[in-house]
Amino acid sequence: MNCRGRNMNVLSVVIPAYNEEQGIAHIVERVLSIQPELQKNGVDELELIVVDDGSQDHTAEIVTRFAGVTLIRHPTNRGYGAAIKTGFSKARGNLLGFLDADGTYPPEYFPNLCKVAMEDRADLVVGYRMSGADSEMPLVRRIGNIVFANLVSLLGNHRISDSASGMRVIRRDALPRLYPLPDGLNFTPVMSTRALHEHICWRETPIPYKERVGRSKLSVVH
Repeated sequence: MNCRGRNMNVLSVVIPAYNEEQGIAHIVERVLSIQPELQKNGVDELELIVVDDGSQDHTAEIVTRFAGVTLIRHPTNRGYGAAIKTGFSKARGNLLGFLDADGTYPPEYFPNLCKVAMEDRADLVVGYRMSGADSEMPLVRRIGNIVFANLVSLLGNHRISDSASGMRVIRRDALPRLYPLPDGLNFTPVMSTRALHEHICWRETPIPYKERVGRSKLSVVH
């Protein structure tokens, strides 16, 4: 592609993975498959980074079978947010994306998230999990997300549909305004809160949500 006259757009997708041997190969394949659609939406290159967060199974071994995928390993489990931040620190894209390794989020929607980021000049684009028939989110988690999103909306005086979504695209130059961010599973809701506090230009776009592969690591009560 001839990119003369404009800067190249590179999307770096980070997948945090902890004991995800059951589903990691499938999600890596799905992310790699979106490259043609990304190019149609103005993204010239895809970089995929998997951060193995101290897994005790064959997650890392499976990732090494994929050419062109960067594998970073934490010797011990440091947490969901820590794994994403490690991936961001090694990424070279001007657009930074992330999603879970368990197949709940659809990487096929990354081209649309990037399109929204570029056309609307948004610093943060969040894929909000649809609450209708296309959502397979368990009822108790759906209720919890609605309650928390409404709380953040009230505190931030800005309507939010899904403050805890784990599929997002961020402009690299906006990242310093979002930091510091926690190492744990509260990484995404804290990011949402900080985005409101820092007046980050934010957009939401709907995505379908599927039941995860394997056992969930998230406690709804916590």
